[in-house]
Amino acid sequence: MDNSTTKKPGGSSGSAPRGNAGGKPYAGRKPAPHGAKPSSKPYGEKRTYAPGDKPAPRPYGDKPAPRSYGDKPAPRPYGDKPAPRSYGDKPAPRPYGDKPAPKPYGEKRAYPDNRSHSDKNPYPQSKPYAERKPFSGPKYPPKAPVSPREEEAAVTEQQLQILVSTIATEPVTSLSALAAHAKKRAAREILERIFADRAVLYAALAAPEPKARKNAARVLGAFANERDTEALVTALQTEEMRYVVPSILLALGAIANPRAGEAINAYVPPEAADETEEKHVSDILEAHEKAKAALSRDIPLPQRTRLKEPREVLLVPPAGFGEILLKETTSRGFVATLHTDGVRVTTDQIKTLQELRCAQELLLPLASSIVTDAEQIAQLADSVLTRPYRIELRNYSGDRAAFIRAVSTALGGGDNPSRYADELRIVCNNDKCDVFIRPKDVPDTRFAYRLRSLPASIHPVQAACLARYALSFVSSARPRTLDPFCGSGTLLFELERAVPTALIGVDHSERALDAARENAAAAHSSARFVHKDILKFEPRDPFDLILTNMPFGNRVGTHSLNEMLYRDFVRVLPRLLISGGIAVLYTMEHKLLSACLKEEPSLSLAAEMTTEAGGLNPRVTVLRNR
Repeated sequence: MDNSTTKKPGGSSGSAPRGNAGGKPYAGRKPAPHGAKPSSKPYGEKRTYAPGDKPAPRPYGDKPAPRSYGDKPAPRPYGDKPAPRSYGDKPAPRPYGDKPAPKPYGEKRAYPDNRSHSDKNPYPQSKPYAERKPFSGPKYPPKAPVSPREEEAAVTEQQLQILVSTIATEPVTSLSALAAHAKKRAAREILERIFADRAVLYAALAAPEPKARKNAARVLGAFANERDTEALVTALQTEEMRYVVPSILLALGAIANPRAGEAINAYVPPEAADETEEKHVSDILEAHEKAKAALSRDIPLPQRTRLKEPREVLLVPPAGFGEILLKETTSRGFVATLHTDGVRVTTDQIKTLQELRCAQELLLPLASSIVTDAEQIAQLADSVLTRPYRIELRNYSGDRAAFIRAVSTALGGGDNPSRYADELRIVCNNDKCDVFIRPKDVPDTRFAYRLRSLPASIHPVQAACLARYALSFVSSARPRTLDPFCGSGTLLFELERAVPTALIGVDHSERALDAARENAAAAHSSARFVHKDILKFEPRDPFDLILTNMPFGNRVGTHSLNEMLYRDFVRVLPRLLISGGIAVLYTMEHKLLSACLKEEPSLSLAAEMTTEAGGLNPRVTVLRNR
């Protein structure tokens, strides 16, 4: 390839200037002396001038013009690699591989799905770029909305027909796939139409292959149709392969009519003859318990209001609020003591304890630091546990499912995670554990007013504790209170439960205020709400107390936005508070808040504490206005 470069008139960097380098066009230049054209000699030759002639101006000043390459080859721009070869007679490589180059916009092009190119790109570039108007809409036109149910039905109906047609030749694989599809409602509805005549499925319940029988029972269990009861009862009575039995039991449990209940209750689970049968027998026992529990799923559990006899009860507060919970408990007439894990009281009045607003949980302690043994745990819980129950296993390092099954077996069954009266909680610490019962069937109506909440709403128990904590710093018996970021209003409603007072909530979100007003009506609250940016809010009188859950940044807004908000909010705080007024701020952005407070001398730190909420550790900062 020729690497020489043709130079433009006037010269360019990298080559010596030609004669008559004044910038005139070639057609208008005078011939050079002796009749030679300026460009007639090669670059490497020197040029002589006639007497009186002036040499061509040197565009590089006193410095010599850059040397032409002469006999030396021009530098190779590709380094040690040879310059790319010209294609010659060969066609240039196709940059799109085996695919054809894209055609210009507007031309139609066939696609495998029979759509044209204009269908793929509905915005052909029909106008020059300068004439085009900027497009601010979506990249592609919106498609008509399709519900997941419609989409699934369109995708799977043909597959389901094919699978059904292959049951006779491949019963195991086809029925397995059908059972998986039957878990989804749209596919299940199609299958029920296909299997309007159940003869194929009933025949599969007696097929020679045990896996086919198992999968046929799974499909019928997904239908949960009473018409299949007798076929499943017959299958349960005649089935000899143990790993098939759980699917038949669960199918009968899904139907849960009286005839299915008779068969389930009459069934006697087998005993394991050796270690090889233990797993199958264990699966049968678990399925039998679930099927029996399903028979009572529509029967409401009776609500407990008291224990059979007085016993020790542990009330668990949010982290850091033990003293607040203790004060509330004793105010209701109970004799209580504060421990590291919460407030303990001996009573049978669990319904009254459930009304305490600052208690996060109500637990019945059974044992502390005992060996993590299923038989020992079951022996402790058996006489106290109300059936049905569920087992909550925490911090266990072994096979969780196997240990839960072992505890349930030792208790004689009754484990029903979907419907239970008590939770048996086992909290492990290495080879030791603590055991509790959490009564689930004790009615909790404390926060019934909370009809609507927001993603960043504070938990009502946390709000109740925070409200009472704030009141411990206020001298006024009826403090006039402001929540500048009120959200759905939970803090104000919980403060009102502790002390009747004038309450104002401010928020810039109309959606949040709609939720707050709806909750206020349910709570019969006198709180008033203002749609305003707190930085522009001008109250008639300053407040005794400001109590608020500030934007965290990880749930509402961003950290960078909070930097400006926190700085400006701290500046307006002194004018919102009376002299000596208290601000209680709850936030995860405690480092940012501390930095902003250093710039505001009117506010002094009165107290600070860290709590826990949903895996986070927000801090409570108490400020006093000087």
